[in-house]
Amino acid sequence: MSDYKTDDEKVEELKVWWKENGTSVVAGVALAIAGLFGWQYWKDYQETNAAEASALYAQASKASETSLEQAQADIKTLQGDYASTPYAAIASLKLAQQYAEKGEYEPAVTALQWVIDNSKEADFKHLANIRLARTLLAMQKTDEALGLANQSYPVAYQSLVDELKGDIYVAQNKTTEARAAYDKAMLGSAGGSTEFIKIKRDNLGEGA
Repeated sequence: MSDYKTDDEKVEELKVWWKENGTSVVAGVALAIAGLFGWQYWKDYQETNAAEASALYAQASKASETSLEQAQADIKTLQGDYASTPYAAIASLKLAQQYAEKGEYEPAVTALQWVIDNSKEADFKHLANIRLARTLLAMQKTDEALGLANQSYPVAYQSLVDELKGDIYVAQNKTTEARAAYDKAMLGSAGGSTEFIKIKRDNLGEGA
């Protein structure tokens, strides 16, 4: 008989169903709408955030040409307010390089450690680790540098890491290990120039 229900009966059933389920339906629609607007808001926020970070990075880069201290203030803002963007990591890597080139190793270490601790990009972390090892080597902290060099790195970084190991072993007067590291670096270089590595390797001779 259910196929022959009158329109009034169907209306009454609909009222009952709505009374029991209407709230959840409205809530579901509201959540869907909120989700849509929330996603759009998040997308707009991300774009605005990236644009602001990009502008601040450009400002820091320009400032670094005349004063690292001036640039450092902008980079600290990048690290504090825009840590999730790649600009904060790139700026920190660049700042570390400039400090290291001036022989100011402690602030270089600080900048590199920030990248390792905060960057969401694995490549930035790997690069910061390698540069930190080089900075520690310049500070004659060879054991710490070797510890970083012995970490696991993707194949793309292996030649760079092996060359680094060679430099560390030279500093530790471990000539045999240095030769092996340089040989491995030249063998693993994927189309890159190995001329400088070869010079360092040749300087060690062939051994006994």
